[in-house]
Amino acid sequence: MTYVAAIPFEVDKPLSDSDPDVRSISRLPGFVRLEPVAGHPGRYTLTFEVEAGSLRDSMDAADELLVEYESAINAYHPRRLAAVSTEAR
Repeated sequence: MTYVAAIPFEVDKPLSDSDPDVRSISRLPGFVRLEPVAGHPGRYTLTFEVEAGSLRDSMDAADELLVEYESAINAYHPRRLAAVSTEAR
């Protein structure tokens, strides 16, 4: 089953589209979109999909995959604004 995770996070400075690390996010598994939050500079919502057999498994998979996304933008010092949660698609 496919589950979707939407993770809000904040960074020290706005993400740069010219940064190869930021551009690489779209090539990571499950990527759906990365959107800035209107009216809040430095805040974004990352949305991605994971495949799992249960809600609990999907949350574990999303948490593991999120580490890869955070690694890609590590230079921006990302901070999660909410716990990882998923919902069935």
